[in-house]
Amino acid sequence: MNPESNCIILHGCPPSSDNIISHENRWMNWLADQLVAKGFDAVAPDMPEPWEAKYTKWKAEFINFPVTEDTILVGHSCGAAFLVRWLLETGLKVKKLILVAPAMVPEGTDDARRDLYDFELPEDGNKIADEIIIFSSNDLPHHLKSLELYKKALKPKVVKLENKVHFLYFQMGTEKFPELLDEVLKFVK
Repeated sequence: MNPESNCIILHGCPPSSDNIISHENRWMNWLADQLVAKGFDAVAPDMPEPWEAKYTKWKAEFINFPVTEDTILVGHSCGAAFLVRWLLETGLKVKKLILVAPAMVPEGTDDARRDLYDFELPEDGNKIADEIIIFSSNDLPHHLKSLELYKKALKPKVVKLENKVHFLYFQMGTEKFPELLDEVLKFVK
């Protein structure tokens, strides 16, 4: 394992502050704990006000975490959108980018997450990472439309898992996400 490697795992955006999933019920924290137990530098930070996510606030928080060409970035839903937008904006390239149920299409006109989605996906978006992987499932229609946009722009490897919906605790029935852990560990072995 490269000593310069690290993994940053971003959560998604709940519809309100009342819908925050506790840390012990988030696969993001489980994944970070698993990686740390294996000696890997991993963190699953809490981003500012995710129920009213603002790109500038998330960017100001995200710069506290070092990103290099050996970094693995993992993002769920609007966290995935943030990572793609940030990589496109900064021009940085990472070793591996893993998007879980990535969001891009707003749920409606009053979707507070629209600010994170305010960017264009380029035709050659796969230049932001050496390897791009998307985990998808039987998600909601607006997320499936987002998936198609990311597939077209990023040319990722797509891993389709059955009955995980949007990869939330209450849909998965667990905070464990072994398929994702295996995908991250492919890089660090």
